Amino acid sequence: MKKLRLILFEECNRKCEGCCNKDWDLKSLPIIHDYKQFDMILLTGGEPLLCPTIVRTTIENIRRESKATIIIYTALVDSPLIFYALLELVDGITLTIHEQNDVPDFYVLCAILANSNITGKTMRLNVFEGITIQNIPSYWIVKKDMKWIKNCPLPEGEILGRLQ
Repeated sequence: MKKLRLILFEECNRKCEGCCNKDWDLKSLPIIHDYKQFDMILLTGGEPLLCPTIVRTTIENIRRESKATIIIYTALVDSPLIFYALLELVDGITLTIHEQNDVPDFYVLCAILANSNITGKTMRLNVFEGITIQNIPSYWIVKKDMKWIKNCPLPEGEILGRLQ
């Protein structure tokens, strides 16, 4: 399976010490225009949900030329309506809880998702170490005790590129 991790833009609302974008020269990454060659496309940033119009346009462009699985990587839990609207367009979401103060917003998001049809969606939840979170709905595939990895190696077989 050929995977693309596509950085849509650098803007982010966090200043995470271990952010992978600090380890890469983002301007030197190849600009990706052709999506046909990929089986899976992971949309990331910065924080993709800060600019939902760019995310929506990118998804529409990908869908025009590819049947690739599209997953959004996000940590923005305090915008559940944006999350919900974009979830309809993709095959899944990977949500990362970085801080304990994100947990109440996560519960609000889950309450909104309870009224939606997420059948067939891949819902991954990454929870950083030291965060207490309980009563996670069963549709989430949970990975707990995440840690920052120095130099952020890409998983084998994954290509890193940028939108612009």
